[in-house]
Amino acid sequence: MRIIRKIWSLLTLPLLILTLLTSPQAKSTPSAEFVSKDTFVFEKALLMGQGIATDGEYYYTSGAITALNLTALGKFTCDAPEIVMSRVNPLPEKCSERGNNHIGGISVYNGKIYASVEGGDICKACIVVFDCETLKATGEVYDLPNEIYDDGVPWCAVDPETGLLYASKWSHAKTIYAYDVNDGMRLVSEIPLVGLGEIDRIQGGEFFEGTLYLSNDTKNNGNFKNILSVDVNSGEVAVAAVRDVGGENVEAEGMTFYHAEDGSVMHVLDYNKAIGVFIHHYKLNFAEAGNEA
Repeated sequence: MRIIRKIWSLLTLPLLILTLLTSPQAKSTPSAEFVSKDTFVFEKALLMGQGIATDGEYYYTSGAITALNLTALGKFTCDAPEIVMSRVNPLPEKCSERGNNHIGGISVYNGKIYASVEGGDICKACIVVFDCETLKATGEVYDLPNEIYDDGVPWCAVDPETGLLYASKWSHAKTIYAYDVNDGMRLVSEIPLVGLGEIDRIQGGEFFEGTLYLSNDTKNNGNFKNILSVDVNSGEVAVAAVRDVGGENVEAEGMTFYHAEDGSVMHVLDYNKAIGVFIHHYKLNFAEAGNEA
């Protein structure tokens, strides 16, 4: 197996080098200082094209290619990410049978991965739970109501202080919903959004120092993608950071926070379908976001 992996690495090395030379180059902004990036192609790109989360020891990632009916989970070392474990098509049979075929954003809490899962008509959105140790489904599947999540659930984020999971619909969401993961995913509250109003095209979320941050795949804004902050007590939404991802054809995906060896704190997945997947690593100055265009 090691020999096969070495041969595969040699075969894919030219493409990886080409990708590094031709991929969009992220740049620093006043609110998000670009530090470094990791690039992934082929099977690694499948494992991390959608979501990313961390427990402080490992990155956990999710991927989906809906056209091929493929989903995946990955487990990587945090610094200089290398695969520790992967699992292709990890969704439980219940989900597969009814057409749930897309894993989006993920969040990690108490040794479990909470994944936002979409697809199908019977249940268009659900939260599926996986074990961090094995990447196997635990058997916990929590269906979300179609009348609220009529176009799926693209992201979820668990507050490590409260055990509440937050999620919203995909398009023009005016409300974020909070669920208690320690009480059978019971709906706890509905949070009307104010400040920026409705949110759209949110790809991932994570809590950092008590605030919920969201990766916004901003459209019609050139190279720039927003990181939004949400006060889950008041529902106040603001632009916390503006990222220059280096190209208009880059899609913003999931995000997480981790104090890395290179000094970066915020780590965001960006996806260029013609090239590969990147983890962009940033230092932060959220106070400067209001001064940016």
